[in-house]
Amino acid sequence: MSKIRMEKLQGARMAKQALQMVSELVERHGSRLTGSESCKKTAQELQEALESHCDRVATESFDVHPDAFLGWIRILVILYPISLFFSWISLPVISLLLMSAGAAIMTAEFFLYRETIDRLYPKVEGVNVFGVVEPAGAVKRTVVFSGHHDSARIFNFYTEKPHLYLMRVGSGLGSYVALMFLSLVQTITSIIGGAPFTVQLPSVGYIVILTLLTVAVPMVWKLWNFASKEGTPGAGDNLISSAMAVQIARYFRNNSEQGIPLQHTRVVLASFDAEEAGLRGAREFYRRHAGDETVLQGKVWNFNVDCPYQAKDMFFLTSDINGSIKLSQEMATKCVGIAKSMGYQAFSQPIAFLTGGTDAAEAARAGHEAVSLMAMPWDNRQRSNVYHTPDDLPEAIDPMAVEQTLSIAIRFIEQVDALSDES
Repeated sequence: MSKIRMEKLQGARMAKQALQMVSELVERHGSRLTGSESCKKTAQELQEALESHCDRVATESFDVHPDAFLGWIRILVILYPISLFFSWISLPVISLLLMSAGAAIMTAEFFLYRETIDRLYPKVEGVNVFGVVEPAGAVKRTVVFSGHHDSARIFNFYTEKPHLYLMRVGSGLGSYVALMFLSLVQTITSIIGGAPFTVQLPSVGYIVILTLLTVAVPMVWKLWNFASKEGTPGAGDNLISSAMAVQIARYFRNNSEQGIPLQHTRVVLASFDAEEAGLRGAREFYRRHAGDETVLQGKVWNFNVDCPYQAKDMFFLTSDINGSIKLSQEMATKCVGIAKSMGYQAFSQPIAFLTGGTDAAEAARAGHEAVSLMAMPWDNRQRSNVYHTPDDLPEAIDPMAVEQTLSIAIRFIEQVDALSDES
């Protein structure tokens, strides 16, 4: 039997075990919003599972304000009618200041995933879990395989008339941008006229535009309920990746017990919390362990996995967080090569604008080589029909996607271990 055939058989068995673990965790704990008891209990069970296969395991708590990540949406909804009022009474400077503040918050929190308004929201406890499998010899490099165990809030726009998603979001945010631009024009006009803070009736042209923007208020208001307070089951996004981390730990521990350990590569199996709250868990992990050679020693690669739903849609991200962070093209190319050598379909691509980010971004920000493997259509027009919905259940995951992901990750780790000492 060929080596690839044996690897595929082993991958299929590991995939089955990972899917079984996801089914059991979802059945016991349901949705897992960051800070919830269900999320913490899931982290505890992942810790216990890793302890059977790792040299050491740790859980790390951190403070997080999960409601802040989508909080900017309701801030924009509130600012819109207030700013509209000031534009109607020809005080556009105030309108522009309010609209610009909202846009700045949106840019920082969503476009860049920065913590800007977090402390204005309730604090909860997030819990990261990771296990370490040590090599036989001195550690010269580290591979972090990562997923996240928290689940997303249900996006109402994906469950209610999902075919209107782009129109509903576009019309709401478009109206906000249009009002901000109008406020800018009005402000410039009023400054040129020498009366930037004088209440006066707007001109006929402004009245027409302001009337249209007033009619748009209901479209903006609909954004208030963009996300539900309820969480998804989060099987494919992204508990399956945490379960795969357990299987990879099992694989390398078994190899070690059979006398074929990794030689100089430490493997860290990480399951992060608060990914759905703006990657806060991964950020805390890489911040806390910067310079910590007991965890991240030598050159570090991060093989992150998110949303592995369908094998036919597998790809590796080369950029992250709406295109603002560069991931490793070299690592992505290597992973695509591994996939194709095993007979799998895969490609690499940058992340689409306005599609968010993955935990790999935080590894890249910390200066490490990183990619995210995804296996679903990923743009603003096509996504898995279970993404961020109550239908994100274990049966939505293609077992072949799990098998292929495990096989590629293991092959990548083994190839890293085969690098020369100078690499």
